Amino acid sequence: MKKISMHLAGGLVLVAGLSGCMSANYYTEQGTPITQQTIDHFNTNPNDPIIPYSKGKTSYDAYPWASDKFQESLNAKPKSSANDELAQVADYWLHDGGMPPLDITVTRQPPENSVGTIATVVFSTLGCTFSLCLIPMVAPQQFETTIEMRSEGELVYSANAHYRGTVFMSWFPLGKLRGTQKLTDAAWYASAFSHEEKLVRNIAVEESLYQSLKKTKDVDTLAAALDNPSLKFYRPLVSARLAEVLAGQSRSQRLKHYAAIVEKHPDFTGDIHGNERLFFMGPADLRVMDVLKETYRKRSAPAMAASIKAAGKPYAVFTPEESSWLVKEGLPVDVVAAMISASEPKLAPEAVPVGLLAGAAPGDQAAGLPVASNALEATAAECSKAYAAKKVCENIPGDPFGLLTRGCMAQVKKKFGGSGCSIF
Repeated sequence: MKKISMHLAGGLVLVAGLSGCMSANYYTEQGTPITQQTIDHFNTNPNDPIIPYSKGKTSYDAYPWASDKFQESLNAKPKSSANDELAQVADYWLHDGGMPPLDITVTRQPPENSVGTIATVVFSTLGCTFSLCLIPMVAPQQFETTIEMRSEGELVYSANAHYRGTVFMSWFPLGKLRGTQKLTDAAWYASAFSHEEKLVRNIAVEESLYQSLKKTKDVDTLAAALDNPSLKFYRPLVSARLAEVLAGQSRSQRLKHYAAIVEKHPDFTGDIHGNERLFFMGPADLRVMDVLKETYRKRSAPAMAASIKAAGKPYAVFTPEESSWLVKEGLPVDVVAAMISASEPKLAPEAVPVGLLAGAAPGDQAAGLPVASNALEATAAECSKAYAAKKVCENIPGDPFGLLTRGCMAQVKKKFGGSGCSIF
């Protein structure tokens, strides 16, 4: 028994030393063989990428079940080039241009080895050991990987794919692929192309639907397509087509449609042409258009500004041109200022610009002595609103003699002049 153990130990050492004499056969889930040519010249049709999105982030997680210590060692010294390979595959899968970015993650699931697989490895290892590897060691492999594709956090596509292979270790390599790195690449491509085979089928079904939709000018048909669960990859293009069709309608018609569509699909706002997209920014039930309707109903501007402040939800940091357009459309100046203020990052007390606080408090406080943090925050908020309102006044269109600007500035000074801001 002792001699057998020594022989076995010596054989194992020999097997370890012969790791360069490895070969394997790998196949995709559909049984497509991964050949040397596949690895050297992989090509997923670069002239016509299959996914109508642009490239986002890509990552491959080979050992999600491993310990934290093992993960740290992998991060310190990566042993797999699969992340780089996934990025290359994504270059072939994804389009370039102004399409939404798509993030791709591939995760390998823990292998589930059957009794037969374990027995094959054990007995073939013993045979290889006692024959000095004239009899090959055989290691059947079966893996499952999960692919997830997300656009702006929304899950666009998810699927599992299985791939299989057999690794041989012997003096005489028996498989089609030889060399440790080539085997690693073969296993990765078996996974990637298993997913591609499914992607091609899924996208082909969607593409035929999209081709019919992009020819129609019927708003109801296009809007209904946004709710079609089968339309995932081409949904952004359908949304852009819908916005294009609506842009050709009368203003009253398109604003009515915009409101109904944004209510169900807030991300449609980004596809609306021109400044009219500004009407649909902001939180649900308090979007710019809702606020504008309230002011038309004689609700006072200060009350609306207070509601916006209480909601604390962002709109956008409107540019001077956008602010002027909103004022021209009928939105009160101080309401626009409140929207901008709600959208700006809040300044920490110690980060409040000194210039904004000049004269914020009487006596020694104005000279730089400590001021209560709540007073600083209040002053910063008021100065932010005052600054935004001042910018709106400075950019009122159609005011060659400055009469409207002076009237607007007078209102801003009246409202914010006592806040101690040195911006006037």
